[in-house]
Amino acid sequence: MRASVRGRSPRNGAAIGRDIAAEAERASIEHLLIDLRGLRDRLGEIGSLVLATCRDRRVAVVDGDENSLFYPLSEWAARRKNAQLRYFPDARSALAWLSGDRP
Repeated sequence: MRASVRGRSPRNGAAIGRDIAAEAERASIEHLLIDLRGLRDRLGEIGSLVLATCRDRRVAVVDGDENSLFYPLSEWAARRKNAQLRYFPDARSALAWLSGDRP
């Protein structure tokens, strides 16, 4: 499943993540690609958004390089939820990782 989040995030990142997770669960999706490149004003929201999607699934997040330093903590927290989360600067690498290929 692929989700793109765009626009401004007025402090509701966790709610957006829960909506994505609910749709993935309804459709029995185990792998997600979340594209956050179009999301602005999200300082402090990235972690809560992506972690809300992670329970028992593999999540690839595509985001700009300027935000890459925000992901190591979220990747660690996802492991604690029995999930895999990984940041990618492009969708091709993210899809390769989701399919089990090496990017």
